[in-house]
Amino acid sequence: MTLYLIGGGPSQAVAPVLDDFVAAARDRGNRVAIALLGSAEEAAGFLDAYADPITSRWPEALIEPIWLTDADEGPIAWPADPENLAGLVVAGGWTPGYLEALAGWREMISTLVRRGVPYLGWSAGAMIVGRHAIVGGWQHGGRRVAPEIAGEGSTELDIREGLSLIGPSIETHADSQLLVVRAMAVLDTGPMRTVVAIDEDTALVVDVASGRTKVMGAGRVAWVTREGDTFGVRYEPLR
Repeated sequence: MTLYLIGGGPSQAVAPVLDDFVAAARDRGNRVAIALLGSAEEAAGFLDAYADPITSRWPEALIEPIWLTDADEGPIAWPADPENLAGLVVAGGWTPGYLEALAGWREMISTLVRRGVPYLGWSAGAMIVGRHAIVGGWQHGGRRVAPEIAGEGSTELDIREGLSLIGPSIETHADSQLLVVRAMAVLDTGPMRTVVAIDEDTALVVDVASGRTKVMGAGRVAWVTREGDTFGVRYEPLR
């Protein structure tokens, strides 16, 4: 029951994370689902970027795309017998769209993870896994707390119910977009107690059953907490 939460897009810096994910998935079969936002026509060009890191390590892997389309285009088609998937990958992109598309499948995804299906989230795919998800916003009370590019279409902070696979909320691109400050603003306004801010080229690996975590990759993870009016930031690793 492992989550691999990556703070950016595919890169060689997270090769050991991909090695671990593939090793975990191999134990369950060879079917790996990859969820991408958009229809097959819109998103097919992005599939290889997420499939190649898996198939280059595991040529026998059978990649089964999940096209996360708008509700007016009909229900999302999941692979047959999802309980027999070897792994689930959720790609990066527009975070609000990923959460909206997958929120209705929250219970099924949680069941798959509890049954041991490893989950690999890239950027947006990592940001939606918490009990509460930060899906956008670059201002808090009219004050800038992040670059505008981090807003994902929203000005004020946008916090929604997430997939609830873990308790803490997740920030990604933490170093490149200076999002530790936004994490503090989120704690000031939202119901969550902890925000984990993950750098580019870095992953937080979570054992859901035990709660144990480890950091892999080139960067760091910042654990941001609040106690009253005091914020705490603990970096892992300390370097």
